[in-house]
Amino acid sequence: MATDNSQLEGFRILVAEDEGLIALELETVLQGFGCEVVGPVSRVADVLREAERGRLDGALLDVNLRGEQIFAILPQLIALELKIVITSGYDDATLFPPEFRNLPRLAKPFDERALRAMCEATFLPRQVSGENLHLPPG
Repeated sequence: MATDNSQLEGFRILVAEDEGLIALELETVLQGFGCEVVGPVSRVADVLREAERGRLDGALLDVNLRGEQIFAILPQLIALELKIVITSGYDDATLFPPEFRNLPRLAKPFDERALRAMCEATFLPRQVSGENLHLPPG
């Protein structure tokens, strides 16, 4: 997959996924976007360790990693200001704890366009359009 001047070029994205084929697919697609993939990791403790290590632009986190749910460490990840996309085989937000229902999420299986759109919407810094700024000249 060739990069096509992706806005995500050079972004360091943590992948937490315990299903080998899905992890490999995510890694390949993200690399195609120009991202540097951290992981994939398959344990909740590894997610926290990588997040605390820092230098991440975002994370794609499967809800269930080897029988442990990611929800236990989400408050710590949010406190670290890590930008998160939850990936899940379940698209029903009511299955998630109420405090995490508004986090960006993608239901599996997802396609490359949906993944790119979600990553760009979540991981890119909020752009302020220069034409909307009313700054004095000089």
